[in-house]
Amino acid sequence: MRFIARLFFIVVGATALGFIFYKLIGPVGHWYELNFARNDGDLGQAYMVALAVQLLALIAGGWLGDWAFRKWRQRQPDRP
Repeated sequence: MRFIARLFFIVVGATALGFIFYKLIGPVGHWYELNFARNDGDLGQAYMVALAVQLLALIAGGWLGDWAFRKWRQRQPDRP
C-alpha cells in the first residue's frame, strides 16, 4: 500500500508542476515568436528549449511529490 501511495504522490507532483510550467511556457513562446523569432530555426530552437524545461519540470515535480510523501509518512503514527 505504501508503494501505491508513494507512486500516487510522485505522479500527482509531476503532473501538477508539469501543468503549471505548460501553462507558463505557452504565453512565453507566443511572445518570443512575435517579438524575436526571425526564421523557423529560431522557432525550432525555442521548441526544444520548451521541451527541456517541461522535462525538468516533470522531474522536479516527481521529486517534490516524493518529498511530500516522505513528510506525510513522518507525521503518521506507526502502524503494525
